Amino acid sequence: REEGTFLDAILKPIVDLLQFILQFYYDNVFPNYGIGIILLTITVRVVLLPLTITQTKSMIEMQKVQPKLKALQEKYKKDKERLQKEMLAFYQEHKIYPLAGCFPLLLFLITLLPPAVLTLARKP
Repeated sequence: REEGTFLDAILKPIVDLLQFILQFYYDNVFPNYGIGIILLTITVRVVLLPLTITQTKSMIEMQKVQPKLKALQEKYKKDKERLQKEMLAFYQEHKIYPLAGCFPLLLFLITLLPPAVLTLARKP
């Protein structure tokens, strides 16, 4: 296996930071890795809390406008290109960002999956 891959360059800093935080909890808070993992998870959740709040607000806004979106879809069901343009204009008019709900989950996965992926990738 070739060391120093592109994926390693992206994930290594994240893994190093998480390992540092875990070791900090083990050395300074409670000398138990199980407790450390729980504290690390809580830390990541607290750091991502503002994004989670944004995601929730975005989801609520999307639910509020769902009937109008369905009406647009019905109106332009035969013209997909026009439907795309109308939906984009609708989102801009109502200041809705449909992908905003994805970012917190993505960031959470990025912070928790790399250690597991790197560990598994290095197993013989």
